Amino acid sequence: MKKKQKKIRIIRAGIQLLFFVLAPSLFSTAFAGIKTIFLAIGNNEPVTWNSFLNVTAALLLITCLFGRHFCGYACAFGSLGDALYEMFSLVWKKVFHKKKKPGYPEKAVHILQKLKYIILFMILMMCVSGVYQNFTGTSPWDVFSMLTAGRLPDSSYKIGMILLVLIMVGMCTQERFFCQFLCPMGAVFAIMPIIPGALFRRRREKCSPKCTLCKKRCPAHLDIDGDTAMSGECICCHACTAICPKGNVYTGPQE
Repeated sequence: MKKKQKKIRIIRAGIQLLFFVLAPSLFSTAFAGIKTIFLAIGNNEPVTWNSFLNVTAALLLITCLFGRHFCGYACAFGSLGDALYEMFSLVWKKVFHKKKKPGYPEKAVHILQKLKYIILFMILMMCVSGVYQNFTGTSPWDVFSMLTAGRLPDSSYKIGMILLVLIMVGMCTQERFFCQFLCPMGAVFAIMPIIPGALFRRRREKCSPKCTLCKKRCPAHLDIDGDTAMSGECICCHACTAICPKGNVYTGPQE
């Protein structure tokens, strides 16, 4: 089982690194497409199709067909979170002699997951009301995009830089901190209809009594049970498939 987990981690890390280097701004580009629509509505203008919306449409279609694999494998912001979490976990264990990795209780995680929907709603309402431009420089993901493009943000992005640092601190304390709790694009992905064959399921009849290793390992503390009310929170990290000792977790048609 450890060999299987290691293999999945290596493959995922390789894909994440590739996207981090070649397309670090996919997340901010996709969300720019969402903002384009609501800014046009706020200005009483027709929505003009642009390159931002091309990326948005492509990622939304991929999410509907295959689940949130963009979040799990291709989002540079999520990859940054994974790297920071793993590095801090190593310090947590070696320096502070903790047996378990840092993380929040299940109840807290499920409550905090609602925050990203509130953030999404607030941003879209600012776009519609015409005040979004007044908040230029406050976006941490815009600052991140500048840094990955090799540009240093100027002083007008001071608030965005502070927020980015605070988010990075949060990334050390909980796996996929930003993705689960704060990401507005993640909120959009989470409400998309996903075809049943792309959902993670488990063969319950073959599971050992009181095992729950898959749920314990899941960053979102999800029941791996197909189309549940929480299935949109799955970021398709495949941690559940890697840790299952009997290989009971799968995707595809329900068996």
